[in-house]
Amino acid sequence: MKRSLLFGLFCLPVGLSAIVFNVINYNNYDSSWWKFQFSIAAASILVPAFLWYLIIERKKRFSMKRGIAVGVLGAVLSHYFSWFFFLNSFSSLLDEKVVNLLFTMKAAFTGSIVSLLLFGLLHLPLGGLIGGRYANYVKEKKQKILLKKAADILKVV
Repeated sequence: MKRSLLFGLFCLPVGLSAIVFNVINYNNYDSSWWKFQFSIAAASILVPAFLWYLIIERKKRFSMKRGIAVGVLGAVLSHYFSWFFFLNSFSSLLDEKVVNLLFTMKAAFTGSIVSLLLFGLLHLPLGGLIGGRYANYVKEKKQKILLKKAADILKVV
């Protein structure tokens, strides 16, 4: 679980790049704009960490291909969930008693398609690069630990 959260933290700079872009281009935002920034940061950590745990960590299959797939999939789903988190927090600001979940899901899908068209050329390769490098790092680290244990066992014998 610790490696999953660490992977999520490694993916945070990709989300922070979108936040910086938003702050630079839209510096005259309203009071609820900080919730969108927080939604981006939360989705950039939580979604890749959950996917890493679900696809790689739980099955204990560390490979560069799986890491790249998790990184790219994490980038795509982070776009969706950042919009989903924001729209849910925005609807609670309007004091609506019932949140229309279907509308929120459709609006989040539309927003994620637009943001992927704008930022996808940056986020998808970066997510794949981070995922592949981290999976390779974990795999090499595990192999070194196993080789050290094997050498220690051979020394005892």
